[in-house]
Amino acid sequence: MDSATARHILVHGSSGPAPCGLTVRIVAGLLDFGVVVVVLFWLAVFTRVPTADGGFTLPTWSYVFFLIWWLLYYGLFEYLWNGQTPGKRAARIRVVMGGGDRLTREAAFKRTIARPVDSLPWVVPYAFGVLWMLATGEKRRQRLGDKWAGTKVVSIDEPSQRTE
Repeated sequence: MDSATARHILVHGSSGPAPCGLTVRIVAGLLDFGVVVVVLFWLAVFTRVPTADGGFTLPTWSYVFFLIWWLLYYGLFEYLWNGQTPGKRAARIRVVMGGGDRLTREAAFKRTIARPVDSLPWVVPYAFGVLWMLATGEKRRQRLGDKWAGTKVVSIDEPSQRTE
């Protein structure tokens, strides 16, 4: 195979690793959501302020911190841990570029920025992201953030995956 053909395959992902299934992504997502919620719970416990009626409220800055923590958790872990968050690592999946290359900083940033949209409606978290993945079909299984960043989530057991 000549280099032009190899480059075409790499760019278009036709020979890259296949995306993982929806179920394993949901399991990884629930594990990560659990970690995020536990940290937010303890932050709320330690930052709460008593009110005059005997209840508690949270300072305004804590809501900003909640949002920053939620976004940084995914973005930093995925970039620094080679496309994995703790939930993805436990589920043995990772985020890669469309052709199977290591996740770039820009792609991790794009996936993270799109996460609030993918998680809509917040009453049923990630319903929009799941519907979008179903709409992209079994061969792609991309949420909106994946589509925008040019990434996909694959099994780490995939033999053709390159992680250098």
